[in-house]
Amino acid sequence: MNVAAIVGGGLALFIAVAALVHLGRRRATPYALGRSLRLLALGATLGIAIAMLPATVSDSGAAAGYLLGVPTVVALVPLGAELAGRVVGVATTLAAIVMLAWGLLLGLGDGVYFVIPALILGAAAVASVTPRRGMPVSDNGNSPRTRS
Repeated sequence: MNVAAIVGGGLALFIAVAALVHLGRRRATPYALGRSLRLLALGATLGIAIAMLPATVSDSGAAAGYLLGVPTVVALVPLGAELAGRVVGVATTLAAIVMLAWGLLLGLGDGVYFVIPALILGAAAVASVTPRRGMPVSDNGNSPRTRS
């Protein structure tokens, strides 16, 4: 086990604990679950990228920048969309698809490990979907509780 694997694993573990603490504070609402899963996917992506960095640089040289950079940027996109308050579900879904395609494209090498964060992002995309089942009922005095 080399230093990069230890640092990557430690960083992934740190972000996973932060995601679980965030989830515990928010009482498992769909918003908190989606954000925790996005943080967990980022932690897994960074952990994998850091652990694979020495082997990828020695094998691919300068190409390691985009081989490991694309999944890292893709994992950051849903969190950026969340900070901006725009289309979080769409950004998470697209990030999951791109990361899955990148992991399968590089599947003959070490890129297959990026399928794990892609699946986590897919779960976050599902958790980000809010049900829209009609309009909420307003309490205008016609509810059974207020009738005499």
